[in-house]
Amino acid sequence: MSNASYPNPGVKWGLIAGFVAIAIGVALYFTNIPMLFSLKYGILLLIVFGVTGVLAGLERKKANGGLINFKEALQPVFTTFVIGSLLSSIFIYVLANFIDPGIIVKMKEAAIKSYESMAPMLRTIGTPKDEYEKGLADIRNQDFSVTLSGSFMSYLMGLFQYFVVSAIIALVLRKK
Repeated sequence: MSNASYPNPGVKWGLIAGFVAIAIGVALYFTNIPMLFSLKYGILLLIVFGVTGVLAGLERKKANGGLINFKEALQPVFTTFVIGSLLSSIFIYVLANFIDPGIIVKMKEAAIKSYESMAPMLRTIGTPKDEYEKGLADIRNQDFSVTLSGSFMSYLMGLFQYFVVSAIIALVLRKK
């Protein structure tokens, strides 16, 4: 079956990934807001998008009779990442600007608390006290607002990283 007659399964799996990401985001909003803006959340999304990307690639591979080249595998996998991360970005933007604008304060407090918890380690490695204080002041003065342009730029930067992961998945899925 040619690609022209078979729709991109990445759209379906991207929507599924996006809605799973939103569900995880809602769960974290009610249970652990700081994690919603942490590296752990980003890694969790990468896993969700990766698994759904593999499923999209496998669906395309099955539609091609078990044979798939790199380009044919990359298209649905990367589409999954594009759509899933777009929905996730929209969710965070809407959450921070319309549902709970006060979450910005919680984000800032979590960043300050996280930095303060690193103080003993920073002392151990010899970080001067004035350098630590400057870092803390920088966080306190930082603007944590979630703007449309900032969200879009973050989304685009994430796509570069997701493309690399998608390419790796496509390489694994391909079969000549």
